[in-house]
Amino acid sequence: MSGEKSSAIAPAETYKMAALRAGDRTIFRSFFYSFAGFLFLYAAYLFLSNVDQLFVTEAAIKTREITAWGDDREIMNMFAGGFWKDINFWKSLNLTLIITVITTIISTVIGIPTAYALSRYRIPGKSIIEVLFSSVIVIPASSVGLCLIVMFNYGPFWDLQQKLGFRFAHSIFPGMIIASFVLSFALGLSAWKATFESINPRFEHVARSLGSSRWRAFRTVTLPMAKSGLIAGIILAWTRAMAEFGAVLFFCGTFSELPSSRFSALERALHVDQADWLSVSVWSQIEYGNVEYGFALAFMLVLIGGLSVYVMHRIGAKGYIW
Repeated sequence: MSGEKSSAIAPAETYKMAALRAGDRTIFRSFFYSFAGFLFLYAAYLFLSNVDQLFVTEAAIKTREITAWGDDREIMNMFAGGFWKDINFWKSLNLTLIITVITTIISTVIGIPTAYALSRYRIPGKSIIEVLFSSVIVIPASSVGLCLIVMFNYGPFWDLQQKLGFRFAHSIFPGMIIASFVLSFALGLSAWKATFESINPRFEHVARSLGSSRWRAFRTVTLPMAKSGLIAGIILAWTRAMAEFGAVLFFCGTFSELPSSRFSALERALHVDQADWLSVSVWSQIEYGNVEYGFALAFMLVLIGGLSVYVMHRIGAKGYIW
């Protein structure tokens, strides 16, 4: 009798505990989405409320022909009205896009096989490699830039440059590629490794037991299952490379004030001469006192980064890491 009573009570208690857990999850989700929504809407307000300032010109400031503003609103002195007409802006954007594409391709070609090997095989020093690249993600980018300066200005890398007659530091090619590659590769590697680790290796073993080679099992089984995660990692590598600042500034510096003769024929042909990395250009413009122009460049970076993250979410992005 007592056994029947206890068995009748147990389902009720289990249901009550499940209901409490469900209620806790609902409260947590409500709080999280409310907080995230507030942050998103406030950030959107900050930018959207200043979009009209992108169109302010010197003539508009002098004539007060600004219909969107009232007299109580302060006009930002000589903002970047029509900044897209500035050749230096297009050179900086062109430089950033070219280097970012090259960096992303290199990171992808090297990173995906590396991530697969780290997730599937026992490699000597594997834990050290994982800690190293995880540390690169969290340390300041300026520290990465300083490490690159020391690495390429001393020791065997310096001797190699002496023989080649070319310095990697303070150069566009390959200096900016190296500076943006380190953090782009580290972040992409984390996403790709997490993607492969989320896929059960038994699927590959079954394919191989049915006669598939290792490469065919990877191409026909693992690769389709990892598709969204791999694409998400590529987008993360892309956005991290484009947003790079500290490493590029320390390792490469600025180029906008250098004479045209300082640049190679290739750099002039690509229209990247006398141009700075876009995030570095934001910093330099603010340092020169052109705060409004720096805001315009930062606005473009926000749009590009937001679009990239939106694309990543649209494809599923099951393998990315925050």
